[in-house]
Amino acid sequence: MKNPNTVISSDYGPIIINLNDNAIGRQISQYGYWATDDINIINTLVNVQLDKFGQIMFYDVGANIGTHSLAIAKTHPDTVAIRAFEAQRQVFNMLCGTMAINGLSNVHCHHNAISEKIGDFIDIPIPDYNSANNFGSLELIPPKNSDNQGIIHSGKMESVKTLSIDSFNEKVDFIKMDIEGMEDKALLGAINTIEHHRPILFLEILKTDVNFVMTFLRERGYLGFQKSFDLIAIPIEYQLQVNGTNRVF
Repeated sequence: MKNPNTVISSDYGPIIINLNDNAIGRQISQYGYWATDDINIINTLVNVQLDKFGQIMFYDVGANIGTHSLAIAKTHPDTVAIRAFEAQRQVFNMLCGTMAINGLSNVHCHHNAISEKIGDFIDIPIPDYNSANNFGSLELIPPKNSDNQGIIHSGKMESVKTLSIDSFNEKVDFIKMDIEGMEDKALLGAINTIEHHRPILFLEILKTDVNFVMTFLRERGYLGFQKSFDLIAIPIEYQLQVNGTNRVF
C-alpha cells in the first residue's frame, strides 16, 4: 500500500503531512501554513512572557502533526522549551519526524492523552489513514459537543496512556490545548499548575463543556477572551487585552 505521508515545505520549515488529510494537510500543501492568526496571537503572548521571565515552558496539548510546536520552537529556539503531546500513534510519529528533520532540540514529544488522571488507558479508534479524513478531529472519548465530521475508521483500536499536566510537577508558562472535547478533563488535571504557576492558556472550546471551562478559569483569577472557537485565558495580574477577540469573562 502506498505511503500517504510526505514531507512538504511550510512557512516554518519542512513538515510531514498525510496527503489524505483534508484539513491541516490539505491547507499546508496548498498554501504553506495553518492557523496563522492563532500562531501570531500565541507568539505575541509568548513574547510578553519572555520579557517577564527570560525563558518559558510551553505545553502543546493535542499537538497533531506539530504546526504550532514547529512555529514556536523555530521562532524561539533558545528561550522556549516545549512539551508536545499527541495521542494518535501514527500522527505522533509524524510529529516526531517533523521535529527531527528541523533539528529542534527544544521540543520533547510525548505519545499520551492528557486528562485528569495519570496512568489510565483509553482505547481509541484508529482512523483509516489511507482514506480522506480530518485526522485532527478524532475524538478519543465522546465529547459534550461533537462536530460530526464523520471520520472513516480502520475498524481497529489502540490504547494510549493518560497523563495529567500536574504529573510533571514543573513550572509551565503557556498551555495551548486542542483535544477534541477533553479540555475540561485536562484542566481538572492541571489545577495545581494553574493555581501555582499561572500559565496563559489558549484552548479550543468547540466540543468541550464551555460553561465549565469558563467558570473554572474565572474562579481562578483569569480573564477570558474568545476568538471564534478558541478561548484565550490570561491571569488577571498580567493586565493584558487580546486584540481581535471578545472579552467573555
